[in-house]
Amino acid sequence: MLWLALRTLRTRRSAFLGSFVALVCTCALITACGLLFQSALTSHPPAERYRDVPLVVAGRQSLAFTYGSGDGKNTEHVALPERVRPAPGLADRLRAVPGVAEVVPDVSLPVGLATAGTEITTPDTVQLHGWDSARLTPYRLTKGRAPAGPGEVVVDADLARRARLAPGSRVTVAATDRVAGGYSVVGVAAPHSADPGPAVFVADAEANRLTAGLVDVLGVYPAPDSDSATVAKAVRRSLHGLPLSVRTGDGRGAAEFLDVDGALENVVALSATFGGISMAVALFVLAGTLALSVQQRRRELALLRAVGATGRQIRRLICGETLVLGLLACLPGLVGGAALAWVLRAVLVDHGVAPAAMRLDVGWIPLLVGAGATVLTAQLAVLVTGLRAGRLRPAQALYEATVPPARLGFARLLLGLLCAAGGIAVVATTRFLTGGVLTAIAAGAVLLHLFAAGLLGPLVARLALALLGPFIRGLSRTTGFLAVANSRAHTRRVTAVFTPLVLCTALGGTLLFLQTSRSHASEVQGRDRVLADQALTTRQGLPAGFVDTVRATPGVTAAAGLTPTTVVTGGSDSYAAQAITFAGPPGPPGTPGGTSGLLDLDVTAGSLADLRGDTVALSADRAHGKHVGRTVRLWLGDGTRRDLRLVAVYRRSIGFGDYLLPSPVVATHTTSPLIQTILVDTAPGAHIDWRALVAAQPGLHVHDRAALGSAALDGAEQQQEDLGAWSNYLLVALLTAFAAIAVVNTLTMATLERGREFATLRLTGATRRQVMRMVRWEAVLITAIALVVGAAITAATLVPFSRGISGTGTPYVPPQWVAALLGSGLLLAMAGSLLPARAVLRTPPVQSAGTGR
Repeated sequence: MLWLALRTLRTRRSAFLGSFVALVCTCALITACGLLFQSALTSHPPAERYRDVPLVVAGRQSLAFTYGSGDGKNTEHVALPERVRPAPGLADRLRAVPGVAEVVPDVSLPVGLATAGTEITTPDTVQLHGWDSARLTPYRLTKGRAPAGPGEVVVDADLARRARLAPGSRVTVAATDRVAGGYSVVGVAAPHSADPGPAVFVADAEANRLTAGLVDVLGVYPAPDSDSATVAKAVRRSLHGLPLSVRTGDGRGAAEFLDVDGALENVVALSATFGGISMAVALFVLAGTLALSVQQRRRELALLRAVGATGRQIRRLICGETLVLGLLACLPGLVGGAALAWVLRAVLVDHGVAPAAMRLDVGWIPLLVGAGATVLTAQLAVLVTGLRAGRLRPAQALYEATVPPARLGFARLLLGLLCAAGGIAVVATTRFLTGGVLTAIAAGAVLLHLFAAGLLGPLVARLALALLGPFIRGLSRTTGFLAVANSRAHTRRVTAVFTPLVLCTALGGTLLFLQTSRSHASEVQGRDRVLADQALTTRQGLPAGFVDTVRATPGVTAAAGLTPTTVVTGGSDSYAAQAITFAGPPGPPGTPGGTSGLLDLDVTAGSLADLRGDTVALSADRAHGKHVGRTVRLWLGDGTRRDLRLVAVYRRSIGFGDYLLPSPVVATHTTSPLIQTILVDTAPGAHIDWRALVAAQPGLHVHDRAALGSAALDGAEQQQEDLGAWSNYLLVALLTAFAAIAVVNTLTMATLERGREFATLRLTGATRRQVMRMVRWEAVLITAIALVVGAAITAATLVPFSRGISGTGTPYVPPQWVAALLGSGLLLAMAGSLLPARAVLRTPPVQSAGTGR
């Protein structure tokens, strides 16, 4: 049978072209996801600032949670977004390790710079370091001398060129509350090789004063006569049991770029999600395409059964053809997958989802997985069709070659009903779920509904034709009548061609409108949440004491600072949080000013006025039945465990965060001690003169009320929302493009095989124009069925999901996107039907009646 399969593929290349194209697209999509997955796993950020130091001791940026015991014991690791710092005094401990020659502490502090009252702008935030850590890169003085006193600073060469600074220049350095006055530039330094970004250096004593003695990492230099690997082992032994790691080689870059590991984990999760959904979609598309291919050859298969071929041989023939076709599609599919992965990697980097350090790793494992998954998916897709073709008796096979079966098989009906029930069950669970988990299961619910629509397609087609048929016949008594009659006689063909369109509408519409609903809810909540009149921000952040300075400004009635951070719960999940800094109003010392006039979080229990000391406020999504006064255990962004008392529960959390904490709780547990945003409430009719504050804080920006819902509060939660939105849009674009190719491909396959049918119409008196009108009405029918079914699946999924996202059952559906979906669906159906029909009609009807093409 394999020999016969090869002969069939060689002699009927055009009949298998559509299936070949679908398999190539499947292989390319799965391979691209696999290559991105491997690239994220194997990428390491290159060391820049720590290029010249052999060993780097840094905090272990993960938190381990262990569940169960014995054989059921399981440990999960959660990435920590805030820097885990070595304990004070650890440098002295490391200096005592045999083979260690020197230990150099390093700390980075984001600062703002100004000269002559004008902000110095740079592509990246300027970082302040102690001068001793300059040797870690290393930096070399090109002008002047090293800083020796508290008012002296050395700037890097690129920064000096941008701001035209030289020894003797004066600059204002704005960072923490401990900064006093301006600084005198005493030198210019240049990195030895790679440029780690804009930097300024102060004396080590001054750096300790500004950072309160904090240390980010420790650079360890082995003795000249010692082996670095041996010293690294000795250092690791001395740090056993501490949440620290010793990094060498390529691993040093991870200690420098904290966000890279988290970004790579996002790419791993994203590519795995894309790959899984792509395989399910490919199975759906290939099942329809291959089933149509087998249906078009039912006359050949019937003759084979009539001359003695067994059912097993027919199944082997069909599976063998699909196997060979899948293997042939792998070569162009793998090449296309590598090209697609290269494009996706560039797009992910441009949008901040993937770090620039991620390099495309074209390894043999993703290529093998892509090829294997394509062949396996094709075999699964053709399995049901092959089983049915092999079960038919010879006489029945000859009969169905002329008259397609009108009834569904019991197994297909049962499987379709099970898929529909499964989709309903998944959607029903949304009443017990909230937050981001809803998006994660949306695609699964849609795919179950799609499989149900494909399996029950002939029944859906008959029902739709019964409803739409009279309307079409009323519009066109001749060609419309023929289109409806033709569709009723070939409901399986109609099913094969409308299912890819349903995929475009349902999956694309659900993922698209799910994201628009969430973005709209975030926008509405952000607008309702912020009551402040103005907000103050800088690129690098603002010192905590600046909140009191703002509050003391004439005309200001209230002020509070917000700092985005992240917390980890016992369930090993990370959630966005905000730390709030209240201005000290007149009254008893330490009494918070509250959020009145600044924020309205729609508190449903407790009061934000009690948010002081070891307390926390939770969003309703995270409260999960917790009552005010209960103790909440969490881990801060650097892994520090805290037990806090719940004082309030609020609803408006989208784009803001699920946890609200007093700033003292997180003050020493964030990478930067600076505040991102200061919200300001002003007296009615007051006109605030911000010039003095702008002069004191380089880069200070004042936002009015119209910008508060966007620029002023782009915290960790909003950044996650933006990345999630863009990832969903990318997924929609990829799958819709794949589905669009499948639509045109399937319609082309179906139309090109209708030569005998068109010839019969022509020979009985129909003109070419009438045949084209009939095909046009058929395309309208198919589009209408697909859009109605797709809209029903989308609505059935979106309404309960929307209730979980925003609390209402009304999703946000922009009309322009609806018009785009409708228009693109009709355009694809017309293009896939009319162009092949025009090509078929070029052949003389007498010739087409004999050949069937």
